Amino acid sequence: MLSKACAVRDAGPGGGAPGRVSASLTIDLHCHWESRSVMDKMHAEADRLGKVSLNIGSDLTREVNRRQMQSIRPQMESVEVRLADMDRMGIDIQAVAHFPPQMYYWASREVAEPVFREMNDDLAAMVATHPDRLLGLGNVPLQDTDLAIAELGHCMEVLGFRGVQIATRVEDEELSAPRLEPFWAEVEARGAVVVIHSNGHDNVGRLDHHYLINVVGHPIEGAIAASQLIFGGVLERHPDLKVVLVHGGGYLPAYAARMDHAYRAREDVREGLPHPPGEYLRRLYLDTMVFSADQLRYLIDRYGADHIVLGTDYPYDMGETDPLGLIERAVDGNAGAAAAIAGENAARLLGVTDLVGTARGR
Repeated sequence: MLSKACAVRDAGPGGGAPGRVSASLTIDLHCHWESRSVMDKMHAEADRLGKVSLNIGSDLTREVNRRQMQSIRPQMESVEVRLADMDRMGIDIQAVAHFPPQMYYWASREVAEPVFREMNDDLAAMVATHPDRLLGLGNVPLQDTDLAIAELGHCMEVLGFRGVQIATRVEDEELSAPRLEPFWAEVEARGAVVVIHSNGHDNVGRLDHHYLINVVGHPIEGAIAASQLIFGGVLERHPDLKVVLVHGGGYLPAYAARMDHAYRAREDVREGLPHPPGEYLRRLYLDTMVFSADQLRYLIDRYGADHIVLGTDYPYDMGETDPLGLIERAVDGNAGAAAAIAGENAARLLGVTDLVGTARGR
């Protein structure tokens, strides 16, 4: 018998899949949108500098990417199509971020300042069409620390966003770079959620076939970014950061025991870290984008249902179209865990806990 906090969503329009467990509020913390006017404006400059990520990989990969971008155009351009898909998947709220190629960290300050502002204002206008269903996660120009902090303020104070999405690194710089310390301090002070999303991988030569740039590259990047936050001392200096790693955190959470063993065995691994690396990893939040109930169950068992959030990677082919079914299969009937993962954890992170228990049709 399901508890009140975790009910079976009814079938029918807006009701999601019949017989599928759904929390009283479901929130997708990993989904994307394209600022088309900015994309068109920046395409020529990006192409000139070789920064168009969809142009990498084999000829077949580029063709598949081209077809996919055409096929998801309705989801990117129509809020109504997006809402219909959310209803079908049982998602009450999306926390929407720009798709990774629009993290234009390669742009100069002069280009980046107006472009990032335009992208965030575009996103704000989109989510404002349905503020009961959509929230915004901003996009900040991390290539310039002062500019990133200023844009974070605009996102939070003016646009009402709940946080930002950033990449796993800033061109050739890691997220633990000393110059980014003021950014992390500001994020912590504001209580902003930071969703970390990879944008491919730099070893194109080894990953240029069979879409390995994404299949293998994304989880590698997630693992490296988490490692940099841990070993670079960012999480030690800023214990109140609210960081979400997409793709289940990449490869690191599945093999974290190796770094803890190294911490005990070697003094160079312990340098600057008063606690074992695994303790810092447990402070981070991991999304459900792992495709396998067995893998998701492992993450729940290892890191706790209170540190797992729902993610779909909407609207891409590498996304999850049945997120509630995946959660249901992973929790083995634990209604409390299902409710936490499907929405309550995200609601707490985003500061919208007042919405728990008031989802549509309840």
